[in-house]
Amino acid sequence: MTVFTRDIPDEFRNVLRTEIQKQIIECLNRFYAMETGMWGKPVDCLIVRTVIQGRLQGKPYDLSALAATLGLPVGTVHRKVSDLVEAGYLDREPSGKSVYLAPTDATCVKLDESFETMVSTLRRLYKSGAIEDAQVQPQRL
Repeated sequence: MTVFTRDIPDEFRNVLRTEIQKQIIECLNRFYAMETGMWGKPVDCLIVRTVIQGRLQGKPYDLSALAATLGLPVGTVHRKVSDLVEAGYLDREPSGKSVYLAPTDATCVKLDESFETMVSTLRRLYKSGAIEDAQVQPQRL
């Protein structure tokens, strides 16, 4: 799939692609900084984000499913999850013979508070002018 929907001169396409890549990397870096500010180390952020995603998709994770999804040893995930539970970011929710992981209310509040910043970063990416110019006025170069 390509970002470009019209015939655009190669020179302009290369300049635009570079600008879009810079903006996407900036966006990802901002999200990374926000996540690590909320939940700590990168692996901790990955665990919390994956647990939240599972909850949103109606597919809660237990330790072994989370470890398999992340490609990490179960022992590592168990230790990390214990730390995240102790820090108040995750809860363990028993269900029958299984124990599923869930984000705490505090984690959901932090995520909600950061959501507006994430959205504004994405808006800036898509409304920066470079993308709009490429779609509206490809003949500029």
